[in-house]
Formats: sequence, structure tokens, C-alpha cells
Amino acid sequence: MISIFSRKKHDRKDGDATRRHILETAVRLFAEHGYADTTSKMICREAGVNIAAVNYHFGSRDDLYRAVLDDVHEHIVNMREMESIMGADCTAEEKLAMVLDAYISNIYNTQSWHSRIWAHELIAPSALGGISFLEGTLVKERSISALCSEITDIPMDDPALHCCVVTVMAPYLIMLCIQRDVARRLVSIFRYRGEDMNVYFKELIFSGLHTFAERYRNGEMPRAELLAEDAQMGVLPVPAGKKDA
Repeated sequence: MISIFSRKKHDRKDGDATRRHILETAVRLFAEHGYADTTSKMICREAGVNIAAVNYHFGSRDDLYRAVLDDVHEHIVNMREMESIMGADCTAEEKLAMVLDAYISNIYNTQSWHSRIWAHELIAPSALGGISFLEGTLVKERSISALCSEITDIPMDDPALHCCVVTVMAPYLIMLCIQRDVARRLVSIFRYRGEDMNVYFKELIFSGLHTFAERYRNGEMPRAELLAEDAQMGVLPVPAGKKDA
């Protein structure tokens, strides 16, 4: 009886290891060749497993790619990490600093394969990624928006706040999109420690937010006008500037 249960436990561990190995191989191949040009046969050959292994562990190549996209989100500030930061007993500015620390850590420590897939899905979404993958990114963006709103006292629906969020995230998103092995030869920032570069980023970001917030409070920001097509649909613009008392 003991030997039977031991074998089952051992088989389960072996199965988990095989699944993980297939997934890691798939991440690399999908990053190198893209979704359309990466076949199950290529993945199994590279992983050194039987062609039926993909179907056994994932169901299909499409299901494997969905697992790859989930893995990408796990490597680039996953929701558990974001929820832990948002629930921390500290100020909004300290929480935002923790989010930026997490991003810079993952940028420098995660394999470039994950960031390549992430960048490709944002720039040219696949049929399996698309809106669902973008939604996972937007959930994190909404948390960052809430922090920026608390720091600047700008309402969540104000286009001025949207600009704040884009400004905060831009350097990290750019660094995620760049292939570091190539960029290191051309961009000096990748030759230095990430935590040191992040000190500069955070100084620029928080100085900019505080200056922008002060001008906003003083009513110095212009009104944001909608594009013509949105104005024709009757969408009411949200003014950027001093809030009502």
C-alpha cells in the first residue's frame, strides 16, 4: 500500500516537472517565432517529449498558449504581488514606489522571453491574447491610477490623471519591450544596476507628479477637448484643471 501511494506521488511530481518544462520551452519558442509560426511539434521536439505531451498536459496548442500568457502575467508583477502592495499599511506614495520597485526587479530578473511576448501582445495582439490579455494589464493599471489619484488629488475619470499614469508607467513599459541583450550594446541604462536606475526614475516621477498636482490645484491646466468623432457621439468631456470646491 505504501509503495503504491509513493509511486503516485512520484508520478505526480514527474508530471508537474514535465508540464513546467513544456511551458518554459513554449515561452521561449513563442517569443522567438510568434504564435502563428510555433507548432506543437516544434515545442515537443525542443522539449524532448512525445508529440502527445502537449495535448496531455494542456489540451491543445491554443490552451498551451493561454497558459503561456498566464505565465507572462505571473512574471511581470502578478496580481498577488499587486494586491499585497495595495493592502500594505503605508502611504499611496510608498505603495507606488513599491509597485515601481517590483517592475524594475522583474524587468531585470525575468527572462526576456516573457517580456517579448508581453510586448508583442500589447503591440500586435494575437487572436488568443487580445482583449483578455490586455484586461490583465489594465487591472494593474487601475491600481496604479488609484494611487496616482490619491497622490495628486486628481479624480480617476479626469484625463489629467490618465496622463499621469502613462507618464509613470512609460519608462518601465519601454524597458519591458526592449530586448536587453541587444539594448545593452546601444542603451547605457541597461549596463547599470536596476535598483540604481530606479532611484532616478522614482525621483523624476514623484517630482513630476507633485509639480503637476500643484498646477492642477491652481487651475493652471488647460481643458482637455475630445476628438471630433467622440464629440459627435455626445460623450461629455471631463475638464482638466482645478476641481470644484
